[in-house]
Amino acid sequence: MAEKSTERSPLFLKTVEWSMTALFHLTRLLFYIFPPGLFYALFRAMGATLLYLRPGMRRRLEAKISEALPEITDRREITRIARQACASVFMPILDIFTLGRHGERYMRELRIEGRENLARAEEAGKGIIFIGPHIGGVAVVHAVMARLGKPYTPIMYRPEDTAVPRYVEHLAFYAGFLGCDLEEPVFLAGKDIIPKVREHLSRGKCIGLTFDVPGTGVVEFFGRPAALAAGAGYFAYDTGAPIQPFCLLRGKGAFDNRLIFLPPIFCDTSADKKSEVARVMREVVKAGERTIRMAPGQWMSWFGLWAWWDQAREIMEKGA
Repeated sequence: MAEKSTERSPLFLKTVEWSMTALFHLTRLLFYIFPPGLFYALFRAMGATLLYLRPGMRRRLEAKISEALPEITDRREITRIARQACASVFMPILDIFTLGRHGERYMRELRIEGRENLARAEEAGKGIIFIGPHIGGVAVVHAVMARLGKPYTPIMYRPEDTAVPRYVEHLAFYAGFLGCDLEEPVFLAGKDIIPKVREHLSRGKCIGLTFDVPGTGVVEFFGRPAALAAGAGYFAYDTGAPIQPFCLLRGKGAFDNRLIFLPPIFCDTSADKKSEVARVMREVVKAGERTIRMAPGQWMSWFGLWAWWDQAREIMEKGA
């Protein structure tokens, strides 16, 4: 059975990749005809359909949400979050075309919270490391920031290193036209970018990255140790740049969006590097978890949570 599952996996991923790419281009064409609100309702319905068509996935997803958010005891609320989480797979497509086709209205109706927190990070004068989870409008937040006159360079996976490279490549290509740091539009993840990022920050420039990706840094996440990437902590220690947790969350409609800046995190570069990076990452993940709790259904990474928990357990067992 294990071998059969392994053989079918590439075909399944190819099917998903083809489907998502086709949906992307179909939506791009239909956006010239129909209003964004129609697509938002349609994509939410698609998320619900996906959830109910795969009962096994539904049980696993709802179990993850219940375990991570034990304070939510209403099963209907858990199911609602699961439906939204499934829809979140498709929603970046809509964010890109909504901002692209209706940019002026999007920016005009955007609500910004925590400007004073961003101001504190800017006062340090050492560049800024913007960080958040894969939540809400993560696909367009860099463009929104550029339109606000505060561009940064995102660090993203190379499309070929993802499970759906063609789809990711299309997302990145179109999102890049919406707004960016013209000098350095993007850093593609890899060891070769480390000196480039350090130099970028040393010139007072800004970068952006997500923390909810697999790594070897063990930090508590939703009540259990999780193995996550710790790059932000090392960049902060090496350059002294403050870390600015932030997120772009959707509301009830296509133009109801909130850009939220949480209190910045500062690194003590005179402290022991290993312990300080660990402390900083605890603060980063704590802020990220706070963000996710604001809109748990908009978090795209529910599907990877258990894997990060399991990986952390393996790391700790090896170190014991």
